[in-house]
Amino acid sequence: MATRRRSGTDVTTHLPDQTTDRRAAQRVPVQLIVRLSATDHFQHVSHGVALDLSERGCKISCTEALPIGSFWDLYLTIPETSRPILISEVRVVRSAQLECGIEFLRITARERTRLRHFLWKHMNRSTLSDGPPLFALLDRSRSQRPHLTSLP
Repeated sequence: MATRRRSGTDVTTHLPDQTTDRRAAQRVPVQLIVRLSATDHFQHVSHGVALDLSERGCKISCTEALPIGSFWDLYLTIPETSRPILISEVRVVRSAQLECGIEFLRITARERTRLRHFLWKHMNRSTLSDGPPLFALLDRSRSQRPHLTSLP
């Protein structure tokens, strides 16, 4: 239950029972080959398939269980390009059997642009309708007209 103020009166809103999605960015369902390389030693390599992807993280089905809190370099194989996208540091934030949630910690501006281009190209109406808004109408002051801004 949430309470908010409207015209000087309290209005109580009942929210539906659902699991809170704390993701910061909209996920796109994908099936991309990934390769993970341990950041502390290059001999340890794991492979898997990305099942969903955003510019801040992804869900991966791996060939082996990855420990929560471990750090990796992630290579995403994008079908439209000859070179994989490199996310130079990722962290495992969730792990259940052979599936794990990955948070992107460090990515170059060039690689982020390539990732964003891929994501925008593969988003569809059903993906957008179930997620958080991508833009918000902001009214910063009464002297300026409201305008759209991209959400973080």
